[in-house]
Amino acid sequence: MEIGVTIYPNFVTKDKSLASILADVKIKSYDFVSIFPHTLGMIVNGQVVEKSLRNIESTLKGVGIDYIVRMPTSMNLRDHIYHSRHFRVAKAVADVAIKLGAKVIVMQSGKTGRLDLEIEALQHLADMVKPFGIKIALENTYSVKDTLYVVDNVNRDNVGFALDVAHAFLSAQGDENKLLEDVKLGTDKTIILMIHDNFGKLFPQVEPEDALAYGVGDLHLLPGEGKIPFGKVLKLFGDVPLLLKVKDPEKFAKMPTKKGVIELLTSL
Repeated sequence: MEIGVTIYPNFVTKDKSLASILADVKIKSYDFVSIFPHTLGMIVNGQVVEKSLRNIESTLKGVGIDYIVRMPTSMNLRDHIYHSRHFRVAKAVADVAIKLGAKVIVMQSGKTGRLDLEIEALQHLADMVKPFGIKIALENTYSVKDTLYVVDNVNRDNVGFALDVAHAFLSAQGDENKLLEDVKLGTDKTIILMIHDNFGKLFPQVEPEDALAYGVGDLHLLPGEGKIPFGKVLKLFGDVPLLLKVKDPEKFAKMPTKKGVIELLTSL
C-alpha cells in the first residue's frame, strides 16, 4: 500500500525548510508527498519560474522521495469571466509536473460557472500531459456524483477521480451507509484516495477557530479523531495510493509512521 502526505504551504517556514520536512516524511517511511508548486515560488503571474523550479527539483531529488502536484484551491475553470487567467495557471502547473517528472496532478473541480468551459479545459490539459504519462485526478469538493459527472464527460483515459473520503462524509452528512454508497460509485475511476477525518457535520456555520469545538466542517483531522469508518471504506478498494491531508502543523509533526497509519486505518 502506497501512502503519501500533503505538504501544505504553512508547513514551510523560515524555521522549517522544505528539505527538512521531506526528510522527516521519508524517515517515517512514507512513499510520496503532495506539493503545491505555486506556493513554492515556481509560478508567478501564470508563468513557470525556471530558477525556482530547478531549486525545488534539486531538493526533491536530494531527499529521494516521489511527489505529485496540486493545483491552487482557487482554481475554477468554470469561471467564464476570468477563465483565461485560471487556464493560464493550470497550464503552468501542468508544465511544472512535466518538468519535474510528477505522474499525478490533483485538482478540485469548479463549483460555479460554465461546466462546458471546465470540460474543454480539462480535455486540453489531459492531452497536454498524456505524452508524459501524467494523470489528472479530480477531487470532489463535496459531492461524489458531481465530480464523477465531470470525469465522465471529459472522457480521457488519463483523467480520473481523486476521492476525498472526508469531503464525501460531509456530503453524506455523517450517514455511514450513504458514504459507502457514494464511495462505491467512484471506486473504478479512483486514481488516489484522500484521507483525513471529521464528524460529518456542516452546520451550524461557525468561525474557523470554533469549528473543532462544534465538530463541524472540513476539519482535516488525523484518522480516528473523527467518525469516518475508514476500515469499511478501504475494503471497497484494491491497490490504490492513499494521501493523508492533515493541515495542522503540530498534528503533522506528530503523525505516526506509515506502518502506524496502516494499522490505524484498518482498525477503524
